[in-house]
Amino acid sequence: MESHVFEQEQEHLAETLETVRQERIKVEHALGMLDGNDKLIMVNDDQSSDAIVQLQITRSNLQTLHQLRLSSRSPYFARLDFTPAPGTPSLGGMRAGVNAPVYIGRWGVLKTPEYQVAVHDWRSPVANLYYSGQVGDVHYEAPDGAVRGEMTLKRMFTIEDEKLVSMQDTGVVGQEKFLTDALSQVTTARLREVVTTIQAEQNTVIRYDPAKPLCVQGVAGSGKTTIALHRIAWMLYRLQKTVRPEQMMILAPNPLFLSYISRVLPDLGVDKVQQLTFDQLCKKLLEKKMPRLTTSARLTERLHMTKAQRDALDDVLRRKGALERWDDLQAFLARWEENCIPKINIKLGTTVLITADDLRRYFLTEFRHFPLQVRVTKTRAVVADRLKKAMARVEEQLEKMAQDRLDKLLRAMPDSPERRERAKKLLDARDERKEELKEKQKQILKEYDALWGSMDLLEVYAAFWREMAEQDESHQPVLDVTLPVLAKKRAAPEDLPALLIIARRLYDIKRPDIRHVVIDEAQDVSPLEVKALRDLAGTDAFTLVGDLCQGIYGDEGLRSWEALSEGIFFEKPHVAHLSTAYRSTVEIMETAFAVMARHPVQGAGEAKPVLRHGPAPIHLPVKNDKARPEAIAQQVKDWQAEGFGNMALIVKTEKAAKALHKALAGLIPEARLVLSGDISFEGGVQIMDASLVKGLEFDCVLIADAEDQTYPDERFYAKLFYVLCTRPLHRLAFVYAGECTKHLTTCQNDVPSV
Repeated sequence: MESHVFEQEQEHLAETLETVRQERIKVEHALGMLDGNDKLIMVNDDQSSDAIVQLQITRSNLQTLHQLRLSSRSPYFARLDFTPAPGTPSLGGMRAGVNAPVYIGRWGVLKTPEYQVAVHDWRSPVANLYYSGQVGDVHYEAPDGAVRGEMTLKRMFTIEDEKLVSMQDTGVVGQEKFLTDALSQVTTARLREVVTTIQAEQNTVIRYDPAKPLCVQGVAGSGKTTIALHRIAWMLYRLQKTVRPEQMMILAPNPLFLSYISRVLPDLGVDKVQQLTFDQLCKKLLEKKMPRLTTSARLTERLHMTKAQRDALDDVLRRKGALERWDDLQAFLARWEENCIPKINIKLGTTVLITADDLRRYFLTEFRHFPLQVRVTKTRAVVADRLKKAMARVEEQLEKMAQDRLDKLLRAMPDSPERRERAKKLLDARDERKEELKEKQKQILKEYDALWGSMDLLEVYAAFWREMAEQDESHQPVLDVTLPVLAKKRAAPEDLPALLIIARRLYDIKRPDIRHVVIDEAQDVSPLEVKALRDLAGTDAFTLVGDLCQGIYGDEGLRSWEALSEGIFFEKPHVAHLSTAYRSTVEIMETAFAVMARHPVQGAGEAKPVLRHGPAPIHLPVKNDKARPEAIAQQVKDWQAEGFGNMALIVKTEKAAKALHKALAGLIPEARLVLSGDISFEGGVQIMDASLVKGLEFDCVLIADAEDQTYPDERFYAKLFYVLCTRPLHRLAFVYAGECTKHLTTCQNDVPSV
C-alpha cells in the first residue's frame, strides 16, 4: 500500500484518538470527576421525577465513559467507503450521492456538540456491510428500511496501543488472510472477543430477529458460544430503549465454563447479564425448597459403564426429560389439586364450620389464580376465621353460664370462706374450660392441615413417578432409580426440570423478568428443560446453540433440533448452520471429521475447516504405562519451546487425571489439576478428565490415554473423542500404549514406541 495512504490513516487515527480524549474529558466533567480520577458519584434520589431523570443521565454518562475508555487504545478496526443511492435518507452523517468513509469500532464514538459519528459501533446497521458485504453494490437494513448504495473500499486495521500497526484493503482473499492471521494467535485463559473477524454466516446468526426462537447447529470450533455472546451484545444495542442487560440470561453447562466465558461481555461493554447454570437458576428460584443434588456427574458415570448400562441409563434419562412429561405433569398436578382437597365437613362439635363443598369452591374457584400451597393457606385462613368466631360464641356462652352460676351462688349464700372457695372453683372451672377450648382450636386446625394432600416438593415428585409406573410398567426403572434418591431428601440434576414445573404450581415463585434466553451446549439439554424455561420466561425469545455431534449425554439431551419444533415455542424455531470450523487447523479438523465419519449424526450438517494449516496431529506410542509420563512431559516442553502456553492434558476419568498429575509432578511442576466443581479457568498446563473439556479451547491438546480399550469403537465414544480432538487451535497429540483407538483411522501403530 502506498506510503501516503498509510500516513493519511495515521493522521485520521490521531484525530480520532483526540476526539475520544476530548469526549472522555467532557463526560468526566459532567460526572464531577477531576483529572480522570473516579470518585463516589452522589445522586439525590428522593423519588421525584427530576431525581429519576438525573439518575438515568448519570447511568448513561457512566456507560459512555466506560466505552470511551475502552476505545482509547484502539478506537476502530475497519473502514468502509460508502455512497448511499439517490433517495436514501441521511443516516449517521451520510448523504445520498456523497461518498463518505465509515469507520467501525467495538464501541461507537460520537463527537459533540455537533453529534457527528466519529466511529460507528460494530452493532450499528451500517456496520453490517463490513461483515456481509463486498466492494460493489450493497445494501443494509436500517430502522426505516433498506439503505442501498455502492461500497468502493473495505479496509482493515491492526491498531495496538494507539498506534497503527498495519492495514490492508480487502476483497475475499485479503479478508481470509486477515482471519487466518487472527486465528493463528495463541489463546489466553478466557474466550476471545472476535468482533474484528466475524464472518458472514456468523453475522447472520448474531443479527437474527431477537424476538424469534433460533437454534444454531454449529460444528466444533465454529464460534457458537462467542457468537451467542455477541448476539446478546447486539440485541442490547438494538433494544437499548426497552431491554436492560439484567433481563438477558445465559445458561451454561457448568461453573468452569461460565468462568471461561465471563469476560467476553464486559469486553464488549456489556455488564450485568445473568450467567447461570440451570441448577443455579433453580436454586435462585426455589431458595430453601431447592433439594440437595447428587454429586456424581452423568458423563463421569457413563465413562465407567458398559454399553448395556449406558443404554439403560439413557432410557431412564430420556423418559425424565421427554417433552411428553410436560403434559403428564400437567395432568398429574390437576389430579393432585383435585385429590388434595379434604372430602369432609370441618366441625366444631356439632357445628359445621365449613362444608366439603365450600372447601372445594374456595380452593378451585375463589383462590384459583394462586399456587396450590398459597390456596391451602388462604383456605385455612377462612377456616381459622370461622373457627375463631365459633370459639368466641362458645366462650361467650361459657362466660354467661359461669356468670349465672356465680350470681346464683352469691344470692344463695352469705359471704364466708366456704362461699369464696366455691366461687373460686367455679371460676377456675371456667378458665380451665377456656384453655381446653384453645387446645381444641389448635387440634382442629392441626387435624384440618392433615386432611390436605402433601405440598412437599419431593413427595409430590415421588407420587408422580409412582403414578406413571402404575399407568405404564415401562416407567418402573425410572421409579426404581428415583425413589432411593428422593428418600434421602435429594434429587438428581435430570430431575430439576420436572421439579421446577411442580414447584411453580405448588409455591409462590415469582416469574423472573427475562426478555431473552441463550442456552449454550443446547444439545445436552432435555426438551422438558427447554419447555420449563419457555414457560418460566413467558417468551419465544430464545437462542439455543450446540452441536449434535457433541451430544455425549445420550438420550438426556436433544437427538435432533426438530425435537424443539412443536410443543415448546409458539413459532417454529429457525435452524441456522455454522458449518465452518475456525478454531482448529485443517489437519486437526480432518482427524476430528474422520472420527465422526465412523458414526455419523443425522442433522449435524456438513462441516469444513477454515484454510489454516499446521502440523499433522502427533502420535506418540509408548512401550508401557511407565514410559507415558516422560513422553507427555517431553511433548509439553516441545510445545512450550514453540511459544504455546495454554494446553490441556486430557485423560478419560478423574481418577486417571489425579494419577497423571501425580506422575507428572516432578516433570511438569507447573501443571494444574482441574477437577469437577472447579469454578475458575486459569489457563497454563492443565490436567483434566474428558468430562470437563466441552466448550473450552486451548493452544495444544494431548490425549494421554488414546488406547482402543479406553475409547472403544462405539457411537458414545466417537462423540466424546470428537469433542476432545476439536479443543486445540494449533497442536494435537495422542499418547497410547499398545493399540490406539479405532477412532483414529490413521493410527500409527508401526511408529517405534518411546
